[in-house]
Amino acid sequence: MNPPPDDDLRAIFAHQRRCDHEDAPAWRDELLRAPMKQSSHARRWIPVALATACIVFAALFFTHSPPTEPKLSEVLPPLFDSPPAELFASLEPSFTTFEAPSDFLLPTHLNIHIP
Repeated sequence: MNPPPDDDLRAIFAHQRRCDHEDAPAWRDELLRAPMKQSSHARRWIPVALATACIVFAALFFTHSPPTEPKLSEVLPPLFDSPPAELFASLEPSFTTFEAPSDFLLPTHLNIHIP
């Protein structure tokens, strides 16, 4: 039980290979060894592109400057205009110093004050 032969397909593929062989360009090995020519068209546009990039960068740099911040003395004038007084005069005594309310009843030689 052999499958039917594909002679008609083989003939079509052989015809296609002959057409491809006739239409293909000739192999020229000297073109591979020859140095590639630089296009002068691309070299002409390099300075123009660099100049354009510099102009765009300069325009963005000079037009987008950050706003200047006001001086601290102008922002907080009450700090510098306060009247002279004792530093921390309005604060209550510290919580770390404890004086018992009955200390005045003790004799003076027993009343210990730790600074």
